Amino acid sequence: MNTTPESILYENEAYRLSSLRLEQPGLVAELVGQGHSTLRITRHGQVREVQIPPVPREKTGYRGSIPVLTAMYALAAHELQQNISPEGLLLAGASWHTAWTRDTAYAVTLGASYLEPEACRRSLESRVRDGVILQDTGTGGGWPISTDRVSWALAAWTCYLATGDRQWLAYCATVLQATIAQDDAVLTCRGHLRPGETSFIDWREQSYPSWMSPADIGASWAFGTNVLHYVSRRILGRMLDELGREKEATPYQEEAAAIAADVQEHFWSRATQSFGMMRTERCLEERVDALATSLAVITGLVAGNKAHQAMNSIPRTPWGTPVFAPFKEEERAAYHNRAIWPFVEAYVLLAHAELQDTRGAEQSMASLLRAAMAFGTSKENFQAETGEAEGTIQNSDRQLWSVSGMLGMYYFGLFGMQYESDNLVFAPCVPKSFAGSHWLTNLRIRDMVLDVHINGYGTDICSARINGKAASPIIPLDTKGRLQIELELMPAEDDEPKPAYPLAADALPAPVWEKCEPTLLNWHPVAGATSYCVYANGIAITTTGQPSYVPTPGAAYYTEYRVQAVSATNASGLSRPWECIRPGARQRLQPERIGEQAEYPVEQHQAWLDTRPCTSRLDYEPITLAEGTYSLRICYANATASRRDGDTCALRQLFLNESPLSIISFPHNTEQGMWEDYTNTAALRLELPAGVHRFSLRYNELCTNTAGHTNQCMVRHLEITRLS
Repeated sequence: MNTTPESILYENEAYRLSSLRLEQPGLVAELVGQGHSTLRITRHGQVREVQIPPVPREKTGYRGSIPVLTAMYALAAHELQQNISPEGLLLAGASWHTAWTRDTAYAVTLGASYLEPEACRRSLESRVRDGVILQDTGTGGGWPISTDRVSWALAAWTCYLATGDRQWLAYCATVLQATIAQDDAVLTCRGHLRPGETSFIDWREQSYPSWMSPADIGASWAFGTNVLHYVSRRILGRMLDELGREKEATPYQEEAAAIAADVQEHFWSRATQSFGMMRTERCLEERVDALATSLAVITGLVAGNKAHQAMNSIPRTPWGTPVFAPFKEEERAAYHNRAIWPFVEAYVLLAHAELQDTRGAEQSMASLLRAAMAFGTSKENFQAETGEAEGTIQNSDRQLWSVSGMLGMYYFGLFGMQYESDNLVFAPCVPKSFAGSHWLTNLRIRDMVLDVHINGYGTDICSARINGKAASPIIPLDTKGRLQIELELMPAEDDEPKPAYPLAADALPAPVWEKCEPTLLNWHPVAGATSYCVYANGIAITTTGQPSYVPTPGAAYYTEYRVQAVSATNASGLSRPWECIRPGARQRLQPERIGEQAEYPVEQHQAWLDTRPCTSRLDYEPITLAEGTYSLRICYANATASRRDGDTCALRQLFLNESPLSIISFPHNTEQGMWEDYTNTAALRLELPAGVHRFSLRYNELCTNTAGHTNQCMVRHLEITRLS
C-alpha cells in the first residue's frame, strides 16, 4: 500500500499537478499500484492504464521523494529503449522509422547519451555521407535552403564529454571541418551570418510570411540556425584544442566570435527586448523563437541582463512555451504554429537553469510532466491553446527528442550537470515546490560511476561530500571508480511572484497590396490595425492611419516598399515587397547556348539543366552595362519534389566573363511534376564595372547537393536590375 503524502508541485488556471496526480478539465491522471508503477488516465470517463517498467539496473536511474518524478523518468527511459532500431539506431519516434540529423542531435544533447551511448554514436555516424553531415529533408529540397545540419556538433561534443573517446573526437573534428568548408564554399553570407531556414521549424507555411518562396527562405537568415553555426565553430575549435591542434583551432574560434557579434547586432530588437526569429536582406521578423533564444543562452552567445531579458520576453500559454509567437494568424492548424513541443520546453527549462531562475524552470518542469502524465507517452507536440494533442496536423508517441527532453530535465536541470574545462560540475536548479530528496544512480561518465544525491531546494550548494568526505562539487574528468556524491542545497528566498511572461497570441495579418503605382500605393485595410508603418528599402519612413501612401518622387533606380499593420498591443509581419523600378533599370537576358562547351543552341528560350556534360553549362546572351550596383535573379522551375521537403535542391555556379561568382540555389518551387510553374531565384547583389558582360551557369563539384544523383531544373531568362 502506498503511503506517500501528496504535495502540490504546480498550479495555474489550466491544470493542477501534484506529486501523485494531474487534474485538468475532463482529465485526471494519477499514479497507482505498488511502487506507483501504474499511470491511470481518466479522460471524459474513459479509463486507460499505462504500465511503467523499472529502469534496468545497469542503466542510469533516478529515484526521489516525489513519485511523479521517479515515474516519469522511468517512462522516458523505457521509451528511449523502444526507439532503438534492430540496427542499433535511434528512431525519431513511434511514427518515424528512420534516424534524422537534427532529431538525433537535439536528443543526444538533451541526455540520451547517458542511457544509450552506443546507439547515439551509431546514429550520429549514420548521418554522415562522403565525409560531411547529411542535411535533413526540408523546404525546397533541403541543403542549402536548410543549413541546420551543424546541430550535429552539439551531440558529437556531448558524446565525447561523456566517453572521453579521442578516436571519436578526431573523427568528429574531421567531419565538422569538411562540413563547414562545404557550407563556406556554397552559402552567401551577410557579414558572418549564414543563410538558411529556421532550425527544426521546416514547414514554411506554418512560420514564414506567405509571400516568401523557398528561394526567399534560402536567402534569409534565421536566428536559431545562426546560433548553431556559432556553436558548431566554437565546438570545433575546442575539439581541435583538445587534440593538440591549437593553430587549426584559432580561425574557428575567431569565426564563432564574429558570428556571435553579428547575431547580437542583426537579430536583437530594442523595441521588444528580444531576438527576432528571422530576417531578410532589409527587415527583421520579430516573432520570438523559443528554441533559438534558449540555445543562445545555454551556449553562452548571450549572457547577463540581456539573457534574462531574452528569456523573459518569450511568450507563454498556461500549457507551456509555444515554439514561436505571435502565432501566424492565417494558419489555424497546430504543428509548429500554435503548438508546444516538449523538447523545446526542455531547452527553455535548461536556459532558465543556466540563469539560476527557479521560477522559470518550475513552469517548464510542470509543462513537461503534465504532458507526459496526460498522454501517457512523450508526444511530439500538442496545441498551445488547449493543451491537447488531438487536432494537431501530425504527431507521434514516444517522440525521440520529447523523450530526451524529459531526461534532460533531470540531468541538466534538477542536477545541473555541466562540463567546465576538464571537470564535471554540479549546479542544481531545484524549485521550492520540488524540494526533497533526489537520487541519480549508476551515472556512467568516462571511467567513473556516480551516485548523486541532492537534498533541499534552490541553486546554491551549502555542503558537498564525496564518499563521505567534505569536498567540492567539482569532479575532474580523469577520476576513476565509483563515487557517492551528496549535495545539500541552501534554501533560497522564493517569495517573488511568478514571472509575468507575455501571453502568446495571434499576430495581426500582414497587409496585402490592392493597387499600386509609382505615384500611389494602396493596400487592403487590416482588421484591428490602428496604423500602418511604411518601409522603403528596409527603413521605416512614415506612419499613416490610412491604407495608402503617396511616395515622394525621387531619382532612385529601385525602391522596395513594404507595410506593417500596427495596433496598441500587436503588430503584423511585413507585407510582400512592392518594387518601384525606374523605366529601363531592369533588363532580361535570354539563354543562348547550352552544353559543356556551350555548343548547343537553346530552343524556345528555356533550357533543361542536369549533371550531364551536354547540359552542364548554359550561357546567356551578352549585355552592355554602366558601372553600378545590380540585382540578378533567374527565372526557373524545379518540380523534382514538393516545395515542402525533399533533398534535391538544384545548384549551379554563376560565372561572369569566365570568372566564378556565387553558387545559385534552385529549390523546389512548386509541387512534384508541375514543370510549367516558374518563379525567380533569390536576388544576388553585384557590383559591376562598365562594359560588355556575359553570364553563364555551370555545374561543377561545388554544386553537389544532398541527393547527389538528382540535380536538375529548367531555366528561362536572367533578370538584372540596376539598384544604384
